[in-house]
Amino acid sequence: MKKFALLVYPEFSLQEVMNLSRLFRWSYDICTEVISSGMDAVTSEEGISVLPQKTTDEFDPKDYACLILPGCSDLRAVLQDKKILDFLRSFAGSDTFPIGAICSGPMLLAWAGLLKGKKFTASIYMDFFDIFPFLEKENFVAAPSVAAGNIVTAGGSNFNGFAVEMAHLLGLECPDRIFSGYMDSWTPEDYDEHLPPEAVEEIKAEFAGLL
Repeated sequence: MKKFALLVYPEFSLQEVMNLSRLFRWSYDICTEVISSGMDAVTSEEGISVLPQKTTDEFDPKDYACLILPGCSDLRAVLQDKKILDFLRSFAGSDTFPIGAICSGPMLLAWAGLLKGKKFTASIYMDFFDIFPFLEKENFVAAPSVAAGNIVTAGGSNFNGFAVEMAHLLGLECPDRIFSGYMDSWTPEDYDEHLPPEAVEEIKAEFAGLL
């Protein structure tokens, strides 16, 4: 049976990837395999503990159809995890292995250098471009999802569209409206969100020393 790798880290969003997991399992016989930097249980932002089945050190791309990065409600812990950084950097220079990231997950791809020169989207505040030097504002696209070569990125609200985009990236036959609840009505302004100045300063202080 084929499988895809779901990379998990503390405070990852389980709900953003469950429809993708369901679609792949029941429509294409592709099961989810959970990987992480270690084998300890990882707790999602919903409070659900998940046991990894393999570590990033054991990952072999030949065994998987793709790699999926969920969003994360608090990136501080994962940004301190050198094993995850090294793992993601191992994909640098490869433009064939399919990778998907949703919500804040694209920030981790950018952190590892995988989005250099690539168009992308994410659920982020516009202030982040001034805080996180690895985010390329000129390549940000205000849209529910973006496919750029072997990488698909999506906003957190577009979890259904993200699943479909990943199926298409893998060359799988998939109706554009296999789920209900698509992002049919949106404007670029919906993605132009900013934090209050005091919140920007708080984030800068929280991430000081991590960047």
